[in-house]
Amino acid sequence: MIELSGTAIFWFISLGLIIGSFYGLIIKREGISVAGNIIWGVISSVLTGSLGIWLNFGDGLLFAFVCTIAFLFIVNVFHQHHEEDIYGNNKPRIRLE
Repeated sequence: MIELSGTAIFWFISLGLIIGSFYGLIIKREGISVAGNIIWGVISSVLTGSLGIWLNFGDGLLFAFVCTIAFLFIVNVFHQHHEEDIYGNNKPRIRLE
């Protein structure tokens, strides 16, 4: 059984950095920023990897990989960044009279 050690946390941080940077570069300006994806990727990877080790899901790296991708997807999909979404300044081009 693997233990939660500094080496495991290092690999979770590395995994979060890689997934966050790739996800940020793929999403570009449609979600949160690249830095935000990297930060949330590291946080998600460390938390879910630690949870995977604590619940005995192997070494936790695969569990952290899947959960980090799912978490970043949810964060980017439900992020409101357009002015119309935030302020409600919708100016319709079609007038219904």
